[in-house]
Amino acid sequence: MKSLNIIFLGRSGSGKGTQAELLMKKFVLVNIDTGDILRKLARRKDKFGRTVLKTISHGKLVPIWLVIYCWFNQLLKIPSKKGIIMEGSPRQLEEAKILEEIFSWLGRENLKVVYLRTSTKEVTQRLLLRRICSKCGRGFSLNFTPNLKECSYCKGKLIRRSDDYPRAIKNRMLFFQKKILPVINYFRKKKIVIEVNGEGSVEEIHKRILKKLL
Repeated sequence: MKSLNIIFLGRSGSGKGTQAELLMKKFVLVNIDTGDILRKLARRKDKFGRTVLKTISHGKLVPIWLVIYCWFNQLLKIPSKKGIIMEGSPRQLEEAKILEEIFSWLGRENLKVVYLRTSTKEVTQRLLLRRICSKCGRGFSLNFTPNLKECSYCKGKLIRRSDDYPRAIKNRMLFFQKKILPVINYFRKKKIVIEVNGEGSVEEIHKRILKKLL
């Protein structure tokens, strides 16, 4: 059987990260986290690093060539027999087309795009109640633990992400409509999109994904 390659797409707050983590454990997939790669590049002590930092800290998209470099650099290190998972990328139609071509060149034809379908109302509520640890970066929901003040793993202080405030959330919903939906529709035409209801418990959603994936 060819290695399984999964792209996770959906609105901000749809639970992509949580569900991707569960699939990584089940299928032993290698995670390619574009945001994490860019954050590492932003720590470089040169003009390039400062430019990357300035771009991502202002919530702007880095150039497509840089995104492709991040992906390709990682993909070449991963044995072809190992599957991969990408969460939240590609974020533009042009990126999707190039990524598809890269996968083809690397013999990764077994590609599935999981689209977690959630309403704007649902994810807005989730994002407003989301908190992250200021030390280890783990995420928590006040929906499940209303009075939680510190990280249950490292005791770090819980804070709200700068893009989890109402105005920023509204902008992220608009970004999804403008940029991400065209990517999903592009992959739909290729008949590789698995659409899953992203509302409910983590376990319920995980079961829905597995049912459609297997």
